[in-house]
Amino acid sequence: MLVMLGGFLAGICTFFLASRLGDYLIETRYMSEEALHQRNMAAVENLQAFIKDNNLSSRDTDQLAIWSIEQKDIYILFYKNRHLAMEAGWWGVDNEFSLGGSELNEQVSLQLYPVSFRDGVFQAVVYDFSESKLYDAVQVIGIALGCALFALIMLWYNSRITGSIIAVSREIQEIGRGNLRVEMETGGNDEMGRLTRNVDVMRRSLIRKTLEEQNALEKNSELITAMSHDIRNPLTALLGYLDLAKNGQYRSQEELQQYLDASYSKAEQLKTLTDELFRYSLVFGGRELKLDLQEYDGIILTEQLLGEPVILLQQHGFTVQAARSEKPCRVRLDVQYFKRVLDNLFDNVCKYADPAFPVTVKVAEEAGWLRIRIGNVCKKELGAVESNHIGLKTCERIMSQMGGSFCKYEQDPEFSVELTLPLLPEAEK
Repeated sequence: MLVMLGGFLAGICTFFLASRLGDYLIETRYMSEEALHQRNMAAVENLQAFIKDNNLSSRDTDQLAIWSIEQKDIYILFYKNRHLAMEAGWWGVDNEFSLGGSELNEQVSLQLYPVSFRDGVFQAVVYDFSESKLYDAVQVIGIALGCALFALIMLWYNSRITGSIIAVSREIQEIGRGNLRVEMETGGNDEMGRLTRNVDVMRRSLIRKTLEEQNALEKNSELITAMSHDIRNPLTALLGYLDLAKNGQYRSQEELQQYLDASYSKAEQLKTLTDELFRYSLVFGGRELKLDLQEYDGIILTEQLLGEPVILLQQHGFTVQAARSEKPCRVRLDVQYFKRVLDNLFDNVCKYADPAFPVTVKVAEEAGWLRIRIGNVCKKELGAVESNHIGLKTCERIMSQMGGSFCKYEQDPEFSVELTLPLLPEAEK
């Protein structure tokens, strides 16, 4: 629409410029005194030749009418002794029209040309009206130029749009074939420019997602390889101990008990590794969790679920500082998955927190959310920490699919996490 309006305005401007230029040339060139004089002389000479060839007198008006009909843009007044004798021109002879009356006004400056008839010499005043046709021609040319410019602008725009459509179509085809490295032409602020930029954003997004998937596959492969190696080692040792016990290859009951203790230790290690593999599958498996969402009082339920983990912390020498809101609030969640999140968090506290510092647990209703914040101080020297943080990612995914959030905050040596769940509206309570 803007291009069409611009083309229309350009056409109008071209029309006015062409008209003004044409008018200027007519007035300065065609209508100059010298040019008028030359045309008047030519008309008089032509008339004089016609009179001479036909031996005409001033009374031969029929013959003069023949000549006047052919002179479409000439009008001549004939004066005798400064009195109007007759007139001839593009509307005929013997017309009553005369400028300034029947007598030639001496105060009017007119160019007089002598014309000889058989019966005497007359003074002729020549009027040239041919410029009217030129003015009309200028108008027509101005309109033609304006229309031509408008048509050229529209043709240019249409060709540009067509070219852009062909280019975008070709680029989209390349993207469809899997070539995400194709360069997109993103110039212009019109509809095609915006479309091209949107396609380019989609292309870049596909590249980013493809790279992320490739990186994830590589990490998956590395992790599976590492876990396979980690599982194989304790499994081999476990089978070795059990084989010794089965075949009676021990010297005393104490040695047998050592084999059994070692087997139990390796079995626990295998359980830890399989739990880790389960959490990994939960995070990166790509499947939606099958949640059994039910409505509960968030404060009361959280206090009940925290009871066992808090006791375990106290048994491991931790001091727990708990605070909770007394205001009831309703939330919707899956109890089993929510318990898994809390168990996972408190298991990490047992592994990595320093018992010399208290573990803080705060449960409160704030601004339409149930917020559970667990904080601790990390040990100065930690052993092997899960480098991929699969446990925390598991918590994050579970909370997300229940409509909540999971955030962690690290400021060495302090570490805390915050769980949030949306409160149900009053109408649903």
